[in-house]
Amino acid sequence: MHILFFAPYFNQPRGNSTTIKRIVHYLQQQSISTSVIPYLEDDNWNYPDADLFHILHATRFIQWAEEKSFRLNRPYVVTMGGTDINLDLQESIDEEMLTFLNNANYITVFTEDAKEKVEKLSAKWMDKTVVIPQGIWLPWSISTRKEEFSPRILLPAGLRPVKDVLHILPALDRLIYEYPNMSFTILGANLDNDVYREVQKEAGQRKWMNYAGVVPYEVMKIWYDQSQIVINTSQSEGQSLALMEAMAIGRPVIARANEANRDLIRHEQTGWLYETMDRFAEGVHSIVENVSLREKVVHQAKEWVTEHYSAEKEADSYLNLYKHL
Repeated sequence: MHILFFAPYFNQPRGNSTTIKRIVHYLQQQSISTSVIPYLEDDNWNYPDADLFHILHATRFIQWAEEKSFRLNRPYVVTMGGTDINLDLQESIDEEMLTFLNNANYITVFTEDAKEKVEKLSAKWMDKTVVIPQGIWLPWSISTRKEEFSPRILLPAGLRPVKDVLHILPALDRLIYEYPNMSFTILGANLDNDVYREVQKEAGQRKWMNYAGVVPYEVMKIWYDQSQIVINTSQSEGQSLALMEAMAIGRPVIARANEANRDLIRHEQTGWLYETMDRFAEGVHSIVENVSLREKVVHQAKEWVTEHYSAEKEADSYLNLYKHL
């Protein structure tokens, strides 16, 4: 069996890149032949003969395929993430997209909430829509040293409006008076120049805030190692790999209470959820001041994600779909 993947990115450090590299890695461990076309990385890619196609990100692929006059001549699986489900397909679905999804052999999504949103788009897709959660792939180990919490807060997120990376600044502006050694680092690609300029402006006004730019996943170890709290501020999510990774390596997480984050985190059981600045601040206080609760939550989170978000199970689930095509 030879599977040809179409993913927006593979070589550039993006969330999509991590996803496709992980799936390919674990499929290849099962002796499955794979090839990848990173269709938004403009180059002369080789198009091998394949038994089936697996396409990541429906809306971007449709645009690319139209520009390149690419014809789908194999059975195909479509995996739709947060941008597809929560943004692009909420605006409108044209005839080309309807045909593309109607003809897909399977549609996969990361969460039950995403599946419900697909049903609202078209109930007839339900029989072929499958929930396959993302798996955790950690190519490095992280220290478990005990130390006083400053705290050092890390936000891994690309700079675009939906990530809302400056959302918690009002809370942090208050917390700095209680924790004068606090630091706040945003880590991710510049995907929107307006957001980038606003981040640079705000960081320039705060000594404790830093935008560190983009970091390839393979060398994220140092950032996770230095972090003490990992946060997510997104207005909507597909399924946050950064939160899952943080939970797996033993870092406490605070996440905005969007639908995907509520699916992933149980408040004060596997992490902290917030809807207001006060609730965010309460989460920081709880993590820093209540050591026994912090250690309990971190332990439970690590067990939870290890059990429910296995990269091996993820690859097995996709392989099971492929075998039915």
